Amino acid sequence: MQNNKSNIVVVIGAQWGDEGKGKVTDYFAARADFIVRFQGGNNAGHTIILDEKTIKLHLIPSGVLHEQCKLVIGNGVVVDPRVLMKEIKMLKEEGLSTNLLISDRAHLIMPYHVDIDYHLTNYQNELAAGSTRSGIAPVYADKLYRHGLRITDILNKDLFRNRLKKSFDFNQSLVEGVFKESFKHSFEEIFDEFYNYGQELSPYIGNVTEVLSAAMKENKQIMFEGAQGACLDVDHGLYPYTTSSNTIAGQVEAGAGIGINNTKKIVGIAKAYLTYVGRGPFPTEIKGDLEDKIRDIGQEYGTTTGRARRVGWIDLVQLKYANQLNNFSEVILTKIDVLSGLKEVKLCTGYLINGRPASGVPSDIESFKNIEPIYETLPGWSSLPEHIETIDQCPEELKDFIAKIEEVSETKVSLISYGPDRNQTFKL
Repeated sequence: MQNNKSNIVVVIGAQWGDEGKGKVTDYFAARADFIVRFQGGNNAGHTIILDEKTIKLHLIPSGVLHEQCKLVIGNGVVVDPRVLMKEIKMLKEEGLSTNLLISDRAHLIMPYHVDIDYHLTNYQNELAAGSTRSGIAPVYADKLYRHGLRITDILNKDLFRNRLKKSFDFNQSLVEGVFKESFKHSFEEIFDEFYNYGQELSPYIGNVTEVLSAAMKENKQIMFEGAQGACLDVDHGLYPYTTSSNTIAGQVEAGAGIGINNTKKIVGIAKAYLTYVGRGPFPTEIKGDLEDKIRDIGQEYGTTTGRARRVGWIDLVQLKYANQLNNFSEVILTKIDVLSGLKEVKLCTGYLINGRPASGVPSDIESFKNIEPIYETLPGWSSLPEHIETIDQCPEELKDFIAKIEEVSETKVSLISYGPDRNQTFKL
């Protein structure tokens, strides 16, 4: 990866996820030796389009189109072996790379975690975060209870039986005692199934810290791929309408098990508009025909769930906040083509809360619910050239749009994506 800062690149969604990170990470992957997932699980989906081939992944990092890349699932990722095995099989059938390394310290999503995710969403009612119901929150909870199960456990039959008993009994008691639901799992069936996964996955399992430490000493090019977006961070997002992990760049060291506390390039990804999948408040949400139009042109449907994403104008207060959390070296702007043809485009440049100007993104739900966006309206651009090499080929209206994003969010836009194909990208 050619840059003047370091051989480490961290790619982070700068909004609420779905910013087009799959394409951008694939762009960087062509120059990378390692691509590392460091948080989240199969609740995160990313799509890569090459020619007429569409690849949808949920656990395996985005570099599957590049055989030289080592694809690393770090310890901070929670792994559903059922999903992982399906992805490996799919990649093999497509003739794509399975040059995969899975941390032996990564935690396992068990079948009862998926059930509990459903029960938990129903229990929390209006405070539920709009979960994908993939078992993510329950497995992170078990991790902190310290009876979670890790990849390393399923490699040792006796150890796995002992540790599974603790996790199984606890979660059965939780389902039956708290949620008052039936627990429909067999200990022996789960034990056999997951121990067999351990045998099948063993060639891919290893010590990620050792591998990445050696790679750093050899000055290898390493890219860390974030899932979801910075504003869904469990600590810094709109709690409780967040994901269950830390999504900001500061999680890289903890979630990958490697100290990279040196100069690094941190790349934020932002769409030209905003999307959100969840039940929480959405200050810049667009309603009606325009929402449907943008959703359909942008194909804003969840990779994991197929759910229609909510659509809104770009929120530069939020983008500035994401920059404060991550200290982006640069921002890559995606899907500018989706807004082509609109007579005008809006950018949220500030917030009013209960009629008063607000500095930054509020931390409490009630204040967030009461946000009134302050918009700046700019003329839209009618169309874009079929192939763009430089910003000089773009309409003046688009140049003004990009300049306003940089000004208000205090970021620097370095790369523009104007279509789904990996070649529909140009540098500023």
